[in-house]
Amino acid sequence: MANNHTGTKTYPSYNLLLIIAFLAGFVSLAYEIIATKILYYFFNESTITASSVISIFLFGIGLGSFIFSKFEKKISDKKKFMLIAQLLISLYAVFIFPNYDLVPSAFNLLYPLFGDSVKMMLVNKLIISFFYLIFPTVLMGMVFPAIIVMSIDKIEQLPEKIGTIYALDLFGAVLGALVSGFFFIPFWGIKTLIFFSVLINLLIGLLIFFQRSKKFVLMALCFLMISFFFYLAINPFDSIAKIYSNKESKGKYIPENNLLFADKKTSKYFQKVKIKEKIFFSHSPFGELSVFDEVFDMEQNRYLYIDTRIQCSTAGLKQKNVSEINFVNMSLDSMNKDNLKVLNIGLGCGFTLNEIAKYPKVQTVDVVEINPVMPEAAKYFSEFTDNVLDNPKVHLIFNDGYKYLLGTNKKYDLIIMDIEHPSVIYSSNLYTLEFYKLVKKALNKDGIFTQWSYRPIPDAQVINYNTLKMVFPDVLPKISGVFNDLYYIAGKNNITLDEKDINFLNQMLSSRDKRLNTLNNPYFGTEMMLREMFQVN
Repeated sequence: MANNHTGTKTYPSYNLLLIIAFLAGFVSLAYEIIATKILYYFFNESTITASSVISIFLFGIGLGSFIFSKFEKKISDKKKFMLIAQLLISLYAVFIFPNYDLVPSAFNLLYPLFGDSVKMMLVNKLIISFFYLIFPTVLMGMVFPAIIVMSIDKIEQLPEKIGTIYALDLFGAVLGALVSGFFFIPFWGIKTLIFFSVLINLLIGLLIFFQRSKKFVLMALCFLMISFFFYLAINPFDSIAKIYSNKESKGKYIPENNLLFADKKTSKYFQKVKIKEKIFFSHSPFGELSVFDEVFDMEQNRYLYIDTRIQCSTAGLKQKNVSEINFVNMSLDSMNKDNLKVLNIGLGCGFTLNEIAKYPKVQTVDVVEINPVMPEAAKYFSEFTDNVLDNPKVHLIFNDGYKYLLGTNKKYDLIIMDIEHPSVIYSSNLYTLEFYKLVKKALNKDGIFTQWSYRPIPDAQVINYNTLKMVFPDVLPKISGVFNDLYYIAGKNNITLDEKDINFLNQMLSSRDKRLNTLNNPYFGTEMMLREMFQVN
């Protein structure tokens, strides 16, 4: 192979360095996606988490490049330096990234030092994210300038080569982000992506020393053994890989407001919930779906999770006070019409859908679900939902609720929405002014829209109320006595409010907060996120 020479040092050929730059870009973005996804488990899928990861990642890359520029002349063997950097990144990825327990454990350790104010909670979160990412990103930042140094023989080559290497590095980063987000995490999970990224790090280390010799063959065999060891350490294709603290205790960290029951060793933020029996688990494009049978208060119930967030459960089903059932009956009872055409946004366990489908006045119901794996999870609730997906009234549509309404010409008498928290990225656009306008457009004359809208906190909900009120002539809140849930009925005034509902409505009407929740400014999601993440009321 053709070689570059700097003094007595022999470096890989320029073409080989281009391949290395491409691979380095690929693996760097793969690690960024991995870190983002892991932090999402514990800090919610929010713009705060995303911006934290991106800023820390770029800071680490920049710091690594700066450090290399200051010590480049003292690094006598650039190839050995590159090899050591790739091995260190690999070791970090193998032993830190899959050890999910580190994030909540560190948060709980620092919690007493920072207190529970919103600002200090955010500082704590930022510090955890910083130390979680800074070591590998600094090493990754050193790789790019090292490749530049090894590629340059003459100063005249600098503009052309640095531009080409930079382009290949970026092209690799683009492919790394796409492959990680579109294929690895949705279909095979985080651990598989970690292992694949580690293999690329080892491949980069091998290519740096590539030559046709017995010594290189021996080195390649050594790296194969290391890869096998890393495979055993990560166990990347474990189909039941989950965010567990460890396999023995099977304790799962969840936020306190999702707590069912806890071990004695708990904190004010993350706590461990014992898993009694796993019924279903699957990776999906929108998080890990799992169904568990868990015991709480001497009663065993079945729960559906997306990552660590409880979506629905059979709790209260025997007493017929499940929130979804209460919500649907209130929505449909407000309709004075037969042969109703209903749109249900969000499948979940199927309780909402089943209650709609068995209502005598309902003729058809379209259910829009963004997650293609959700029906598989919902099947494990079919004995409680009368196998509702097989009901001839039901038509299942896989789409985002916003995109579906944007592209359909169908009209409905009732649109009922029971979806994720407004701070979750793929749900946030369904709580906006723009979405509500699409809802109104899809309603028949005298049609109504009902929305499950999370906790009845007036100073946060006033934003959602303002937004609904901009679109619909009448917007009424109804506070359920089941789990203290809040529902909105929008479109016409045909429902009786009790004293609690009236007091809540008056509190919102008296507010000076005139903000609207839009695609441009998702205020409502931010307000609810801060309260749910940090238990601020």
